[in-house]
Amino acid sequence: MPLPGIESVIRMLEALLGYEVGTPLFNVTVGVSLLAWVIVARVFMAMFSTKRGIFAAFFALAVPLLIGLLAYGMAELHAVPLVEADWAPAALPWVGFGLFLFLAVLVLAKRILDLPAGVTVFVYIVATSAAIGAYFGTQVTMGVIEYGEQQVEERDKRVKDELDSLL
Repeated sequence: MPLPGIESVIRMLEALLGYEVGTPLFNVTVGVSLLAWVIVARVFMAMFSTKRGIFAAFFALAVPLLIGLLAYGMAELHAVPLVEADWAPAALPWVGFGLFLFLAVLVLAKRILDLPAGVTVFVYIVATSAAIGAYFGTQVTMGVIEYGEQQVEERDKRVKDELDSLL
């Protein structure tokens, strides 16, 4: 059984991505988004003449994201019960996520990428935008595949019904 902080992060990911964690659709969506994220970051790292490789790009993106997710879970678990306001459950975890993500990008990713702080934030934003685009592209592709599967099943049912009526 996962820890309460992990459960909070899992609920957030399921709400954002629209798939249950561990399903093939979730795994494909996350995999395609991560791949686009890392490739775009690596391309922009090359444009800004850093000597770091693709693994550095992955860690420069993943470590701040994991810190942000941890902050989200801890804020929902510990900070929300302390603040007795109507806006706290909806806003406080996201504020923690954004703040810690930004600070981790400024401190950790800057050192991993060996780029100035402003360029690091720019690379992170552009790579995240590409990952969001890949997410929507994956959603469209999955929708087309599901629609095609439904059409094939309907056609098979019609053909089977026609064959049964002939016999």
